[in-house]
Amino acid sequence: MKLILYIAIGLVLLSGGAWLWKAKTSASRQQTPADIRRAKNEGIVRDYHRKAIESAKEEGKNEVILPGGIAIGFSQQSLEELLRDYGLLRVKVIDTETTVSEPYADILTWYKVEILETLHRQRKESDEQPPFELPSRFLPLLPSESLLVEQGGVITVDGVTVVREVSTDGLVYFPKEEYLIVAYLDYGGKLIRPVSGRASVFHVINKHLMSGQKEHRLVREIEERYGGDLDLLRSGVKLGLRRGN
Repeated sequence: MKLILYIAIGLVLLSGGAWLWKAKTSASRQQTPADIRRAKNEGIVRDYHRKAIESAKEEGKNEVILPGGIAIGFSQQSLEELLRDYGLLRVKVIDTETTVSEPYADILTWYKVEILETLHRQRKESDEQPPFELPSRFLPLLPSESLLVEQGGVITVDGVTVVREVSTDGLVYFPKEEYLIVAYLDYGGKLIRPVSGRASVFHVINKHLMSGQKEHRLVREIEERYGGDLDLLRSGVKLGLRRGN
């Protein structure tokens, strides 16, 4: 009788262990929000760029390069002229996210930034809600945080890396690096828009303002008038504001 009882208990324990193993395995296979986002992005790119991806596979290639958009050009305004309407912000990149927009499978890179300093506040700030979806992983934003978005990014589909190059006036921002931007804060401060493309974005390295757009009036002015020095620029902006008052 005892033998039968022990066998029954053993069977119960075994079945219970099997159930726990199955439950753990099932839980481990559950998709995370990141998995769902990734699968959605890959699906959009696969559908829209199917021919290019299949052609790359047939040729033994593992990469597809998509050209970036062509900028329409920006006006050559001075810093004083720009600051009549726009702001001057020093930000630090704290996170990035790649998304794919429908219906044209446009690959975008979003940058979550911390606003470290507002050297000059813009005249008006829109409080409208953005007409497009912001990356949910970045939300909610703290009052000191905002987003930048650039065309371009990388998505891997079926072993093929699909690269959308940045637009001709776009920029790649580096994580944990600081930037000074002449910008318009849009949608209640949720989105930073550089007002003169890459010419209005300066990489801050040891308080020195770096830009490759030497032909642009704004970049020349920052270099010639302030020596590309952040502290001198900050003082000059404050002095100009006092004079304006």
